Amino acid sequence: MKKLIIFTSILFSVLFLHSQCTPDSIYADSTFGVWPTPTTNFPPGEIGVQYYEIVNFKIPRDAGAIDSAAAGTFIDSIVLESFTNLPPGLSYECDNLLCSWRYDSLGCASLSGTPTTNGSYQISLDVKVWTMLFLTPIPIQYNFDGYVINIGNTGINVINIDESVLELQNAIPNPSNEITNIQFTTNKSENISFQITNLLGETIYIDNVISKRGVNDILVNTSNFSEGIYIYSISNTITKSSKRLVVSH
Repeated sequence: MKKLIIFTSILFSVLFLHSQCTPDSIYADSTFGVWPTPTTNFPPGEIGVQYYEIVNFKIPRDAGAIDSAAAGTFIDSIVLESFTNLPPGLSYECDNLLCSWRYDSLGCASLSGTPTTNGSYQISLDVKVWTMLFLTPIPIQYNFDGYVINIGNTGINVINIDESVLELQNAIPNPSNEITNIQFTTNKSENISFQITNLLGETIYIDNVISKRGVNDILVNTSNFSEGIYIYSISNTITKSSKRLVVSH
């Protein structure tokens, strides 16, 4: 009995020492959620500058809250197994050593570290959902994707030749479900080629725009696009700029 008490004390001490965040009680009344959402997304970072962000979770009882195809299946617990494609220099820690939470509970994980490499990193939260079927534990793999962490200069590629200026901005919203607005800035009226390609280099959308001096808008309907990552680009005879667009329905 004494050994059990000592072991329990040590276990709770270890869990406490590894606790790097506290779940935000503001989400206690929610049925289910992950915050920030892909729409809100993670803040950007800079090389050599300390980065810190907290992800909050509310675990549902019914798996249908996560995936409608699993409606009616009861969740026992969820385990966060990894953050795929974190920027080099960043790591994560949960509010408990096992990164595991029971249904109807709040949880959190903290992302921290010092980024070392510029880039746009597409992040996926990879979890294992434990359900019960006829009193038998059944694991289901699930990914919460559509997240991005931008470190440093992430794709604006502007070359000024003969006073030509062409600057491409981030799409809003990104990820996109139906309509996204893509802005670019130029210092003169000129013919601008706009295109969207998939990661295989296949052209999905193409248009020619006569720009005006200042800020220009291109509205793109992504409702018929397959979910995934795309590259959108603008170019004139001097400059080409590209950025990433995530489509999530």
